[in-house]
Amino acid sequence: MITFEKMNNKEFKSYIEFMIPDYARDTAEHYLMSIEEANEKAEKQIESLLPDQENTEGQYLYHIKSEESLAGYLWFHVNNEEKKAFLYHIYILEASRKQGIAGEALRFFEEEAKKLRAASLGLHVFGSNENAIKLYRKLGFKQASVSMNKIL
Repeated sequence: MITFEKMNNKEFKSYIEFMIPDYARDTAEHYLMSIEEANEKAEKQIESLLPDQENTEGQYLYHIKSEESLAGYLWFHVNNEEKKAFLYHIYILEASRKQGIAGEALRFFEEEAKKLRAASLGLHVFGSNENAIKLYRKLGFKQASVSMNKIL
């Protein structure tokens, strides 16, 4: 059984300690910047997006649990004025992958967004994350734009 539990402050801080370096690695790899630059960029983004940490209005941060064990993380935002929800981060721990948890988490995201009166869902995915792209397409997400780069 998969459950979703809102993070408390201690859990939030632990999540951020994991998430920033993970995101920074992807950013550094895809945008040809040093890991230090990517970490700094990620830290600034978190500060601006989550000024009140897990209590920031419109931001929803969850632990994904499978049989009472941590299986991953889910973070999304709902903009009530624009009626849009945006998935900032979904991460399934290695030991919990290939069990349908990501799909269930995305369906939870969709249902919660509907309850909060969102009319659309958005997300960003790195182009090299083919498994995620395949899952998003399977769940009805369509490509809205393409950002490309070429490393020289």
